[in-house]
Amino acid sequence: MTRASAAFGPPEPSAEPGSGMEPDEKNRSGCRSTGRAGIARRLVSGMLATCCALAVVPACAQAASASSVRVAPGVVRPGETADEADMTRRPTGIDAEFVDKASIVGRAQLQASQLALDRSSNPDVTAFARRMVDDHGRVASALRRLGAQKGVPVQARMLVDPAVSALRIKQGRAFDIGYVQLAGPHAHEAMIRLYEAEAHSGRDPQLRAFAADTLPMLKAHLTAARQLAQTVAAAH
Repeated sequence: MTRASAAFGPPEPSAEPGSGMEPDEKNRSGCRSTGRAGIARRLVSGMLATCCALAVVPACAQAASASSVRVAPGVVRPGETADEADMTRRPTGIDAEFVDKASIVGRAQLQASQLALDRSSNPDVTAFARRMVDDHGRVASALRRLGAQKGVPVQARMLVDPAVSALRIKQGRAFDIGYVQLAGPHAHEAMIRLYEAEAHSGRDPQLRAFAADTLPMLKAHLTAARQLAQTVAAAH
């Protein structure tokens, strides 16, 4: 080393041949390139995650809608036919009132007629009572099944009607007259009005059809009940 070199310190490092820049400048340029590449990778990863999340949300919402969303009465669920909706919809208003009243009057008819089979000695009364037990028994069973299907279960256990309890203490001709008053023309006229109202104004198609199908039987009962009333009134 010459005396001049010692005075001014070691020589500066020279640039790489053909690079056109100093070493420190080249290092800074490399760091900037690496930083930009990392930012780009992070942006791409974030966009992919967002797209995946957006794709999953509609699928989850669609799956939840079928089971957790309440459907208003009268609205058909997706994939459900109108007939299926009618079969499962709970009756309201006139339909629910019909199920309740029809079960009550039908129960009174059955109880009174079963009692007549045990107590009356008049063959006309017992023949009419047998017909009432058979026919109204079938109607009661059909109404009970339909009510259960609609979510309005008809009371299976038959509570004793107060009018039937009063009929129990009567005997002979007094019993026959009391039975006709309880299960005869007046009772069947009331039942026909009830069933006609449902057949004409009910909202539930199945209950309307049930009422309409039962009406011919009730009208035939009314004719027979009027005849029985005349027979019992004429008996001595």
